[in-house]
Amino acid sequence: MWLLLLCAVSVFAQNGTELRDVFDYQSMPALSELDDFDKCLKDPEAVYCIVDMELLEDDTPLYQYIKNYSSLYYRNYKHSKLHRGVCGTQHCGLNLTHANITDLTVDTLRECFNGSIHKGYGLQVESLSVRYCKTQKDRLPIDWLDIIIGLLILLVLFVNLGCSAYYFFWPPQERGNRYLLAFCIQKNWKALKYGGSADGGIFKCFQAMRFYTMAMILGLHSMIFIGYGYTENPEFIENSYDDFFKSLLFNARIIVQIFFVMGGFLMAYKMLTYAETHEFSLKTVPMAIVNRWLRLMPAVLVVMGLAMTWVPHLGSGPMWDAVVKRERDICRMNWWQLVILMPNVFPFENLCLPQAWYLGTDTQLFLMTMVVMLIIWRWPRSGVPVLSGVMVVSLLIPFLQSYFMDLLPIRVSIFPESIRNIFGFNYTFYHAYVSAQGNWAGYHLGVLTAWFYHRAQNNKWNLGESWFLKALFFISIPIAFGTVLMGWDLHHREATAFESAIFNALNQNFFAFAICIFIIGCFYKCNKIYVSSVEWGPLQPLGRMSYCAMLVHATVLRTYGGQMRRSFYATDYTAIMLYAGIVCTTYLASLPLHLFVEAPACALQKIWFSPKRVPREEKMTVKPGASNVSVSTVSTHI
Repeated sequence: MWLLLLCAVSVFAQNGTELRDVFDYQSMPALSELDDFDKCLKDPEAVYCIVDMELLEDDTPLYQYIKNYSSLYYRNYKHSKLHRGVCGTQHCGLNLTHANITDLTVDTLRECFNGSIHKGYGLQVESLSVRYCKTQKDRLPIDWLDIIIGLLILLVLFVNLGCSAYYFFWPPQERGNRYLLAFCIQKNWKALKYGGSADGGIFKCFQAMRFYTMAMILGLHSMIFIGYGYTENPEFIENSYDDFFKSLLFNARIIVQIFFVMGGFLMAYKMLTYAETHEFSLKTVPMAIVNRWLRLMPAVLVVMGLAMTWVPHLGSGPMWDAVVKRERDICRMNWWQLVILMPNVFPFENLCLPQAWYLGTDTQLFLMTMVVMLIIWRWPRSGVPVLSGVMVVSLLIPFLQSYFMDLLPIRVSIFPESIRNIFGFNYTFYHAYVSAQGNWAGYHLGVLTAWFYHRAQNNKWNLGESWFLKALFFISIPIAFGTVLMGWDLHHREATAFESAIFNALNQNFFAFAICIFIIGCFYKCNKIYVSSVEWGPLQPLGRMSYCAMLVHATVLRTYGGQMRRSFYATDYTAIMLYAGIVCTTYLASLPLHLFVEAPACALQKIWFSPKRVPREEKMTVKPGASNVSVSTVSTHI
């Protein structure tokens, strides 16, 4: 019996070795290919189609090689699923009658590809689906919604220009009308460059942290763009999991914890200081929700409105309908998911502005923390047990969820085929990455940091002279980088359920804890080099535009990818240039959005929701290490 088993294993290993010896990567059919889009559609009778097809499983040695290669799903594409942009008229005999996709169109293309693939590789096509077909006369018509959204955006533009011109030609002798000043470009530009009342003191470090975080997220999304698009050499992505530096990008999603830590800190610190001079009760909750909605929604509505109307008219290309028009259709159908700030509870692949999942997660954590802060305010002695209990629960939920749902480690959830499917049917991504419970611990660590810092101020602890804090501050950055490295080997093997649960419960929260230490160290200026790196002047305006950059960057990537006429050949150089171009273009596009929309919305919010003044003798005194500004003016979002 043992001899037979040994022989079987030996034969299997030998067959696998023989397959690797006979075939290599170039033996497989190309994963994706695009025919020349413009050349094809020069013919008025031409039809250009985007198709996906699945190879028929058989016993041929090449298919077995493809199957074995694709079985390492956590680092390789599924090479039995091919993607093509084909000039159907030139290669498959299509004509304009096939432009409206019917069974005849599908059958004709399947027969065409089945013949070419069988001739070239000895394989057959089992199934084929047509995403869409394009002709020379295909144009997206301008409809009533395009006109309405266009007029509204022009109205916003004219209001800004009108108020700016008024204050340019007739500058006010005194403070001027606050509502007109809210739309004054000169004032908003000055605030962007030099900061408003909320950007001094201890909170100056947050702006640079926002920019650094956004820059690293753009690096990850640039890699995702290469992985999703029609890349001529998909092995660039597959080999990236073996490359030490590129593999760091696939765990760059851990960087989002910086946003959650800052959001939790600012929300809790604002509530703690607000409660010292104002009534803090259940009546505060609906006002806080309205305040938050009015602060976040104007920029979202503008970006979403453009995505569903005018952006699709800006270009064309073989993938334009797949990445740009698709978002238009989804936004027209699911716009309400963003309006209620709950996008993360719906299937990710059908989200309008999927990059805005963060807003839903942060809003849910905001509401949960508001309840916790009310309990602490009502029963002050419950602070330590309540905050400690929430910390335990926020760590336990991801662990149990990952273990019993058999989720992958979050790092591994960004695998090639999942990128291709826009993370559809990726339960790890949905339940652990974008969910509120998956990010609760990081947010709550920010709350704990705010609670600790507030107590330090009240008790006048001089932590700036603490050698222990200085040591922790110094090692916080190495620890943060170390957590990004955690799980590097998980792209080369399958993790057990227990390993995945431990990783999902602790990895990103070790990083969040290191960031909390870093924030406290910045407040007390425990290390000149670290503090200078986050208080450098040029980074401050870039940090203030990070919210707009988060909303805009996906549209920049989509329009760039949609207009590509041929397959993208990825190298280290082209990836770096793509990343640099996306960062620059994103922030250039964010500038008008900030000046014309976000800054006026923020100014109006302050006018409408400014807390009532309290007598001078009742005002909170400034504590050691504190900012001399009101925390109520600090935004709690990105």
